[in-house]
Amino acid sequence: MSSPDAISPPGKSRTSGATGWEALIPLDWDRLRRLTNEPVPSHLKRWWFSLGGTPAYLFLIQITTGILLTFYYQPTAQSAYESVARITNEISYGWFIRSIHKWSANLMIATLILHMLRTFFTGAYRHPRQLNWVFGVTLLLLTLGFGFTGYALVYEQLSYWGATVAANLTESVPLVGPPLATLIRGGPEITSATVTRLYLLHIGVLPALLIGALGLHLTFVRLHGVTEFEFEGSPGAARRPAFPFPGPVLAVVTGLGGLLAVLAAVSPAPAVDLIGYRLLPGTSRFAFLAIALVLFGGAYWLWKGRVGGLLIFLAAAVLTLAKLVRDLLLHEAANPALWLALTGGLLAFLALALIFHRRFPEEVRPDEPKSYNFFPDHALTELLIGTTLLVLLTLLALIFPAHMGVKANPQVTPDHIKPEWFFFFQFRLLKMTSLHMSVMLTGLILVILFTWPWIDRLLARLAPNRDLSVYIGIVGFLWFLTFTVWEAMVH
Repeated sequence: MSSPDAISPPGKSRTSGATGWEALIPLDWDRLRRLTNEPVPSHLKRWWFSLGGTPAYLFLIQITTGILLTFYYQPTAQSAYESVARITNEISYGWFIRSIHKWSANLMIATLILHMLRTFFTGAYRHPRQLNWVFGVTLLLLTLGFGFTGYALVYEQLSYWGATVAANLTESVPLVGPPLATLIRGGPEITSATVTRLYLLHIGVLPALLIGALGLHLTFVRLHGVTEFEFEGSPGAARRPAFPFPGPVLAVVTGLGGLLAVLAAVSPAPAVDLIGYRLLPGTSRFAFLAIALVLFGGAYWLWKGRVGGLLIFLAAAVLTLAKLVRDLLLHEAANPALWLALTGGLLAFLALALIFHRRFPEEVRPDEPKSYNFFPDHALTELLIGTTLLVLLTLLALIFPAHMGVKANPQVTPDHIKPEWFFFFQFRLLKMTSLHMSVMLTGLILVILFTWPWIDRLLARLAPNRDLSVYIGIVGFLWFLTFTVWEAMVH
């Protein structure tokens, strides 16, 4: 016999204290709020520590724009190119949706790489977070798979032959390579069946796998919590010694150089020619603004030792250095001697940054709390980041919209095959070695990435007083960056 209170009287809720919409879902809302509002470490207020949510935002944008594109895309070799051309040129706002989809894919890969670099160089992969590092590497590979399949679905000349090279690389993998390549191509060659299979991978298999890996990744982040770091000024944190001489002197010099570069950019054209040479033919003002960004970022880092200034300097310096080297290799430098001098100066400055860099040189106030609430503080920060991404994507889509190349022609091999930028490293590796050697080196790199947390523990035992992982990471990233920029400069 049921108890008298088994049936609630009319107008009464069985959920104690619940009224309105909370009574519709009988959960313990107070406990749920406590679980979802875990304090967030204060260092996540710094944007370079909060890159993990950015790829997730971009993935949601990818899903939204991808669904809209599937309404008009036709996954066959006979109509794939024409359907993309119709989306770009005829469908209302089709060019805009496609451009947003393209740029969000590129930014998703770039921010995911930056997030993994931050995780690596801060040691956030160490015990007990080894499995989460494995999930992160898996997410990176799945995201690269998205980039490859999306690039191939346009069925342009370059994307067709890029897919051909990728299939040949896959076929060279020992044991599983030949059947896997046949499965992807749907036969010995790339045909309409290949387009259909890549389409199914792009809209079905890869999203499902990525959502599953992302769910596991976030679950482990929630179980282990976010890695907490100690900065200068926080209680118990060790004081960083002052930046050694000539740090302040270099800060003043570079700051004055940045001011001169700004003056050169805003001054009349004859003054520009007197102050310096054109780094970018016909657009020297923008070149001087880029130099100013390099110098101001370096000055701020040298003077204050702030990570933000270092990151601005490194990003601008690497891009400027790539342009200088490109002009030298292609004999487009207006003054080769000056180009060599600027290249040597930037390389010396980069070496200085690596020598004197402290991994956590950011200062905090002694009275700053060690954590803050997820709701509403961190949630509003993430909302602001998401809004900024939408604005950035809109600007990129308007200024650099997606265009159409030449339709794929299996009978004509293009003179220069060029993949997307995130495969430049692999393509350069392939050019410098044989097909089988490239596959073996790529496999070795993947094994090292997946097992790095355990390799790091071995290195710590071999040299407990030296953080060898940081130096190995710097060498590895510079290797990746060099091959990527090298391939980007080759026509």
